[in-house]
Amino acid sequence: MAALYADPDVTAFTKLGSLTRAQAEATLDGYLTAWRDRAFGMRAVFLKASDEFAGECGFFVLERSGELALRYAFHRRFWGQGLAGEAARCVIDHAFRRLGLERLVSFVEAPNTASHRVMQKLGLAVERVERLPKVELHVYAVTADEWLARQA
Repeated sequence: MAALYADPDVTAFTKLGSLTRAQAEATLDGYLTAWRDRAFGMRAVFLKASDEFAGECGFFVLERSGELALRYAFHRRFWGQGLAGEAARCVIDHAFRRLGLERLVSFVEAPNTASHRVMQKLGLAVERVERLPKVELHVYAVTADEWLARQA
């Protein structure tokens, strides 16, 4: 995880940004706390064939709104292989089918075309655009009813 978040290409569009090893460890501790307190959070993604750590995908709660937000990050060498979409599909399905959650969002910076494609392939729609001082965020959203109807 420390190597993942030390790569500026990986962190160019992430909420966390570049992290030192100590910051990555603190972030991982936060992930473990979220799992303990809420029974959901970020998950490590490993390749089946090699058991190699590819990245992470999961949910976190936005402090300011309480919304549940999808986030993922993968090592550069795994980009373009469909891993983000596959991992996101699994965690979204788990959130709605197993955890009974009702809605989730995902924030994608305007120039991040790869993540826009992932959201569109998953069937999430842009709900709103947030223009912040240094970035424009496209907020994708999906409800459990919408997701489950499309998966049926």
